[in-house]
Amino acid sequence: MPNAALKSVPLPKTSISNAKDTRTASVLGDLLGRESHTSVNDKFTGMISELAKAKAAIEKKRVEIGGAAGQSVGGVEYGAGDGYFQRYQNGIIYLLPPAAPCWVHGAILGEYLSKGGEGGILGYPTTDEQGTIGGTGRFNHFERGSIFWSYSTGAHEVHGAIRDRWASLGWERSWLGFPKSPEKEFSEDGRISEFEHGNVFWWPDTAAIDLGDVKVRYRGLYCFGEQSGVGADSPYAILGFASVPPVMPSAVRSQIQDDVDSGDSRPDLIEIYRGIPGGIALGAWVFEHDHDNPDEYLELVKQGVALAGKGVSELAGVLFGADAVPICQGIWGALAPTITSTVNDLLGTGDDLIGSSTNMLTPKQMVTLAGTPRKNFWGIEYHCESELLSDGDASYKVYFDIERA
Repeated sequence: MPNAALKSVPLPKTSISNAKDTRTASVLGDLLGRESHTSVNDKFTGMISELAKAKAAIEKKRVEIGGAAGQSVGGVEYGAGDGYFQRYQNGIIYLLPPAAPCWVHGAILGEYLSKGGEGGILGYPTTDEQGTIGGTGRFNHFERGSIFWSYSTGAHEVHGAIRDRWASLGWERSWLGFPKSPEKEFSEDGRISEFEHGNVFWWPDTAAIDLGDVKVRYRGLYCFGEQSGVGADSPYAILGFASVPPVMPSAVRSQIQDDVDSGDSRPDLIEIYRGIPGGIALGAWVFEHDHDNPDEYLELVKQGVALAGKGVSELAGVLFGADAVPICQGIWGALAPTITSTVNDLLGTGDDLIGSSTNMLTPKQMVTLAGTPRKNFWGIEYHCESELLSDGDASYKVYFDIERA
């Protein structure tokens, strides 16, 4: 069986001792005067009888699985609540009456014990270890979750609303594949489980959302007021970003739009970012094209966002993706004005800078907006917009959307 056996399986001591103490204390408390001697004797007799039944059921299970269990290690023990378990060389048989005993072993057992065993978030097993359809992995279901294992991902638990969403998609046969991390904390009081090909996110005020990488795209600009005295405008936008490592900060430039008057919209479609929805600082600079090469300004913006993004990478250290989100989340607010000011310090004055701003999109915004219908403003389809960018004369807004990659 590919799920390697554990030679020595540690007892989940806390749950056992708590269970023993609870059951024994109930009877000992009766001895101190709460019930008659006959009643106490009946309770002890009942406990012994139930333990004998548990031993018989567990032994029957051991025989069913053949030699897989190996030699017993100690006797049948009380588990958490009303359950029991028996350790063996190669795993543990659990029993929670009236359900049948279940066999847990190998890497799945290791993950189970790391989560508190039968006294933890998962509760007692409800199935033996089984093979997945196609034979690519193994799993056990538990009272409040599941543990799945594959060669490439190892064993990881999935529970709650995230598990329910994954199950509704088809378990490991869905587009997500096998889990590659346990459920963990995420930005803004959220939770995340990472899978081979995507993630499932959850927040207290949302359903569980399955999502892979996202694309952030520039969707165009709108002129609220053109420059005075010079005829129609010829604006262009430069868009830069800094995000969660390992995606490197960068910038792109839109085409130069000719003959733009007040009230004109210029829809566009340029991909700015592709990666995990882990939060992003999104900078926008709108220029009036006079005579300089606009790509010179693009290179300056790239330098600026790279300098600002360097601080993100240094703070994140060796963390990437979802693991880096909590660290990055703490600095996004300070990063926004840093990007704008750093780039503005580098820019010259050949082409007129009409205005600049930095939009902050949190991980939750990126996840939820990716599944939200776009708004439409004069032919520009978008999810979010910049503040009004103005030099006191001309004024513009730029627009973005977020889409599943």
